[in-house]
Amino acid sequence: MASKLFRWKSRNGDPEALWEAGLVAYWEVEGDPISDDYTPDEITAVKLLDLWAKKYGKKYEDGLIPINWSIRAKEGVFESMPFAFDHFQNRQQPQEHFLTFYSWPKSAATDQPLNWLKLPVVDKRWNKKRADKGGFIQEVTGWKPGILQPFVYLPALLNATSP
Repeated sequence: MASKLFRWKSRNGDPEALWEAGLVAYWEVEGDPISDDYTPDEITAVKLLDLWAKKYGKKYEDGLIPINWSIRAKEGVFESMPFAFDHFQNRQQPQEHFLTFYSWPKSAATDQPLNWLKLPVVDKRWNKKRADKGGFIQEVTGWKPGILQPFVYLPALLNATSP
């Protein structure tokens, strides 16, 4: 089994500085930080989903809620994900992302370049053991996005909670 560790270099600072860590794709559905104001002891995942859906269902009448992507490493790396849909396409400057600041990661075991579409997508939970930002969505519906999925369709997501 190949190692899940990757190596990459910083484009700023010491050109010899080498990072080595596991990488994961981290997703955030717009508005899911609504959970930041609560703990699982204060509000259930079902109630949070209801609050979030009412607010963002009004904001996005077409039902398409944006998903933003970043890449994370335990060693403190947290950058926007390359190749993700840019929800702010009217920017004056190009969007900065992981490859703006670092070289293309390569497998520590095989030296093969990272295939971004094969990164594991982080699981998010909202229960007595874990209170992840936005974890209420996956906790109630069982859904998490496919890597680099740009939107979630709110009516389909809410139907996943119906018996």
